[in-house]
Amino acid sequence: MANDKNYVSIWFWLLAMIVMALPCINVVMILIWAFSGENESRKNYFRALIIMFLFWAVIWMILMAVGVAPAILKQIQESTTKV
Repeated sequence: MANDKNYVSIWFWLLAMIVMALPCINVVMILIWAFSGENESRKNYFRALIIMFLFWAVIWMILMAVGVAPAILKQIQESTTKV
């Protein structure tokens, strides 16, 4: 198993979990691990993390736009009618 080029050791995953807990460093390391090296299994995992983050970021933006946009428009409307 350790001879397989896509084998990722438990020590790497332990290190990865520790690094993922460090702010700012985690973003840089996710990008490095997703796009460099020869281990396809590791690259696919970190690419999936990026895709999942982007998916939830888009969902969050949509929810913010739906929830906040009407309040912003109402505030603009009220401020223009007061003048």
